[in-house]
Amino acid sequence: MSVLTVERHPWQGLNQYGLPYPSYFHPSNVVQMRTWQQKMIRSERTHLFSFIGRPRKGVQKAAVRDELIRQCNESTRCNLLICGSGGGKCHEPFEVLKVLSQSHFCLQAPGDSFTRRSTFDSVLAGCIPVFFSPHTAYTQYGWYLPVNGSAYSVYIDLDGSEMEKGKGKKSIEEELSKISSDRVGRMRRKIIEMMPRITYAHPNSSDVGFADAVDVALEALLKNARSKLGLENS
Repeated sequence: MSVLTVERHPWQGLNQYGLPYPSYFHPSNVVQMRTWQQKMIRSERTHLFSFIGRPRKGVQKAAVRDELIRQCNESTRCNLLICGSGGGKCHEPFEVLKVLSQSHFCLQAPGDSFTRRSTFDSVLAGCIPVFFSPHTAYTQYGWYLPVNGSAYSVYIDLDGSEMEKGKGKKSIEEELSKISSDRVGRMRRKIIEMMPRITYAHPNSSDVGFADAVDVALEALLKNARSKLGLENS
């Protein structure tokens, strides 16, 4: 039995397959999709990086979140949107996409669990996701994301290697500033290319002209079924 879920168990979920979280954009046809892609390509990105979220409880989650919020708050190159208990601007699609679409990189700290919807909001906004756990995306969405995570994202180990431990947390701004504009351009082109397959088309539309997240899942399930039945080449 195959289980489709927005978050698979990284170690025990051999029959689990991660699906993208639904985001704010549900195009009815390929023209709307291409128009959106062009809009995100042309978006003026005035901030190096951004973070949208709120502090979390729990030792590990709180430590990562607190560090991201601290570094973002202290940087003039970061756009920080703190979410309150009532949600506020964090529950307003326009405000969320505005922050993401004005940033080159978007920090993706684990939320209540490893994954978070903001990863897909980030891709939708043409903002390169920055991960701090491999289980936020790399071990989750094999049907949807490139195997080579560095093709579309950045991974930062805040504590550094064993040789670097004890020197304090890595500077996110410094790490992102090291990335060349050429590589940033390549990663952005890749996430623009990824947009259709992680998007859910409008439910009232038909023959939208591109394979959306549902189409990708159905094709992968069919391929798995044919493989188990020994029908790969038939």
